[in-house]
Amino acid sequence: MRLAAFIRSNVEQISSEWEVFASTLLPKEEFSASVLRDGISDILKEIAADMDRAQSMEQQQGKSEGDPRRFQHIENAAERHALARVKMGLSSRQVISEFRALRATVIRLWQHDFIEIDQISFYDLVRFNEAIDQALTEAAARYTEKMDQSRELFLGMLGHDLRNPLGAICGFAELHLLSKTPDRHAHFASQILACATRMSHMITDLIELTRVRLGTGLSIKPARACMRRICTNAIEEMRSIYPKRVFKLKCAAQLPGEWDEAKLSQVLSNLLGNAIQHGAIDTPVTVKAKKEQHEVILSVHNEGASIPVEIVPNLFDRLFQGASEQRDADDNSTSLGLGLYIAKEIITAHGGALEVYSSDDEGTTFVARLPRKSL
Repeated sequence: MRLAAFIRSNVEQISSEWEVFASTLLPKEEFSASVLRDGISDILKEIAADMDRAQSMEQQQGKSEGDPRRFQHIENAAERHALARVKMGLSSRQVISEFRALRATVIRLWQHDFIEIDQISFYDLVRFNEAIDQALTEAAARYTEKMDQSRELFLGMLGHDLRNPLGAICGFAELHLLSKTPDRHAHFASQILACATRMSHMITDLIELTRVRLGTGLSIKPARACMRRICTNAIEEMRSIYPKRVFKLKCAAQLPGEWDEAKLSQVLSNLLGNAIQHGAIDTPVTVKAKKEQHEVILSVHNEGASIPVEIVPNLFDRLFQGASEQRDADDNSTSLGLGLYIAKEIITAHGGALEVYSSDDEGTTFVARLPRKSL
């Protein structure tokens, strides 16, 4: 039997024997067969299909040299498998071992059906090894890309999200030293404690995200909260960092709901920081919150040059950086391209949506729609 036909006829047996090996690589937990075999059936079928395709000498050379993105039919299954293994916590060595075991399993089982090796069988074996090598190359490349993104996101979040509360702590500490009013001392001390607590929560979140390799998105813990209080606290924090900037809050009602207050404070901090960095210096930053049916509509508006139309589709991508036309002389903030990405992820985790509207006449407004009861 030709090797490609053998693979198609024995997908179940190959997957079953390979599953035993896969179970030795994963953490000491119980995983279902579907999890252990994730993607292997598709990889085998695509390898068999590749072996049946006519291949010129030029194509064979390109494949042997690892010509990137040349054989899409193998790349898809291998990449999906690699991404699934990233989420499960496997190392690159373990993922590579899976493909080595797959190669050995197929060849061993195929040998049992052979009496002699002829030229056709040798050709099949060469094509099979080429296909396995191509799948392994694409899986390893996708695994490395995902891990690099995770590291970049981790370091960027650490610098981005701790910068504002740390600046507030320093500002409140300086005012505490200059102030001589006991009541003011107590107020500043409470603000310092609040900012330090936020930093602690962020560090905890970063550790959690690192453990799951950023594979499951941001987790939230909804509880009864007041949107007006969230907005007020976020604005007060930003005022302490940027005392020369003007902030306005338009929120008549308390607007209660069920949200993760710490995470929404992070959203507002990021949106306010973005407005300060990219908005006109001599105009206020306005925060509005209002009730609309079963939602609360939260918006942050700044005047200034509009966002170029061509970059709007990428605005919420991780590590995307936009240019600021105007920046305050004493504004030492820097952009790592994470603030808007993180804000959108948090709003999405609440079951809401984050959008942006921008024009030269109306300025720029980020609008978040939040269900009053989180999903």
